[in-house]
Formats: sequence, structure tokens, C-alpha cells
Amino acid sequence: MEYWRNWLSTGTYQGRWREQVHRSALVLKLLTHADTGAVVAAPTTSLPEDFGGVRNWDYRYTWIRDASFTIYAMMRIGFTEAPAAFVRWIEERCKEFGQDTPLQIMYGIDGRHELEEIELDHFEGYLGSKPVRIGNGAYNQLQLDIYGELMDSVY
Repeated sequence: MEYWRNWLSTGTYQGRWREQVHRSALVLKLLTHADTGAVVAAPTTSLPEDFGGVRNWDYRYTWIRDASFTIYAMMRIGFTEAPAAFVRWIEERCKEFGQDTPLQIMYGIDGRHELEEIELDHFEGYLGSKPVRIGNGAYNQLQLDIYGELMDSVY
């Protein structure tokens, strides 16, 4: 409890709904990997869009767009340590390939690039939803909007 109270005291937000803003900041901090600075979209896999449905994706990865929004929000309320760590992490991703290689839309929290999607047919997901998936095949999609979100948050 002392650690989290001390961490919250480093923020600068003093506006309305301070308690709710702090609770949200705690969630964002908890989504941030302490060692790498990577921010996961969600700490879950295979939660269905519809109970019993097949759209059950693995979101335990750093999606550039989502992480950019997260670091922007944290900066706006005065938390700078986690955003600085994320910027270092994204800088490492940018240096891994040449100028002609685009950023992926998502990476593993350790920076890995290949996030092959595998269906685990022998498991049943939440309320009978199947298939349970690990990995996320979206990692190799080209989505150019990530650059705008990233530049805006870093700015």
C-alpha cells in the first residue's frame, strides 16, 4: 500500500474526480511492464466479444496505438517515469530494422516480433467460449495510424 501511495504522490493531477483519476492511473501503471516499459493492451486472453462466441483474442501484447494513448494519459496527469520507459522501449523497436521496415502494430512486452496465433482446442474459455487463443495474428498487419498516435503522445 505504501508503494502505491508513494507512486500516486508523484502525479500532479489536482482536478475534479481526483480519486477516480488516481484509480485509473493505477490501472495504467499495472498494465506497464516494470522491466521493459512496454504497456499491455489487457492482461487477458480469450475473453469473448459474445459469450460462447469465437471472437476471443489475446491482448497480452503492446499495441503501439493503445500504448501511445496510455502514455499520453499518464503524462497529462503528471506521471513521467512509465512514459519515459515506454519511449526507451519503442526506441529499441525502431532501431531493430532499417529505415524501410515499418513498425509493427504490436509486439511482445519483451520486444519480440513474431506473435503467432495458436488455437488451444483442448481448453474452454469463459462461459464455454471457444477457441482459446494465444498469440495474435494481427501482429503482421500494416496500420499506418500508429505513427500519428505515437508521434502525438511522444510530442
